[in-house]
Amino acid sequence: MLEIAYRAARGRVNELACALSDHQLQLQVPATPRWTVHELLAHLVGCASDAISGRLDGVTSDEWTARQVRERRRNSVGQLMDEWDRISAAADASLTDEQLYGPNLAIDTICHEADLREALGLPRVDRQHWQPFLDVTMLYLGRQLRRSTTLLVVDDQDQQWSCGSGEPMTLLRADGYELLRANLSRRSLRQIAAWEWTPTPTEEMLHGFGVFGTRVDDQPIPVS
Repeated sequence: MLEIAYRAARGRVNELACALSDHQLQLQVPATPRWTVHELLAHLVGCASDAISGRLDGVTSDEWTARQVRERRRNSVGQLMDEWDRISAAADASLTDEQLYGPNLAIDTICHEADLREALGLPRVDRQHWQPFLDVTMLYLGRQLRRSTTLLVVDDQDQQWSCGSGEPMTLLRADGYELLRANLSRRSLRQIAAWEWTPTPTEEMLHGFGVFGTRVDDQPIPVS
C-alpha cells in the first residue's frame, strides 16, 4: 500500500511542479515558512535520495532537511523531477507496509503535497489518497490523550475514534482532511478550537493534535 500511495503522490506532485510559473515557484509555503515552493520540491527529491542511499545521519532534523534543499537550490524544476524519476524505482522498493506507523516517504509526500496545494490556493486531493494516513495519525492523537477524559471524534464520513477514558465525554465533529492536517501540525490552535466541539474542549485536547508540535499560525484551508 505504501509503495502505491507514494508512486501516485509522486506522480501528482511531478505533474503539478512542471506546470508552475517562476512566480509560483518562489511563493512561500505557509506550512513550511522557511521554504519556497521550489525549496519544498527540493526537499521531497532529497528525502527520497537520502532514503535509498542510506544518508540518514540526523534523519528528520532541521539540519538534515536543510542540506537536501541547499544541495539542490540551483537545480531547475526539470532537473529536480528528472532526479526523482531516476531514483523512483529504488525509492518505491524501499517502502514496506511495516513502515505505515512510522516516518516514511509516502506520508511525507502526502503531507507536503497538501502543503504545496494550500500554498498555491488549489483544491485538496481526493480522499482516497489520504484516508489511510488519517487512520494512522489518529492513533497518535489517541496516545497523546490516553490520560485525558474521553474525546469522541466523528469525521464527515461518520468514521469514529475514541481517545482518552473516563467521564465526562467531549464530542468533536470535524472534516477528515482537517483532522489529518491538524494531526500533522498543519492547523493552528485557533483553527482547531473553531471546530464543532460539544462541550468546549480542554486545553489538553487542543494541544493533543500535532505530531510535529503545537502550531500558532493559521494555515490556508483549501476547497474540498
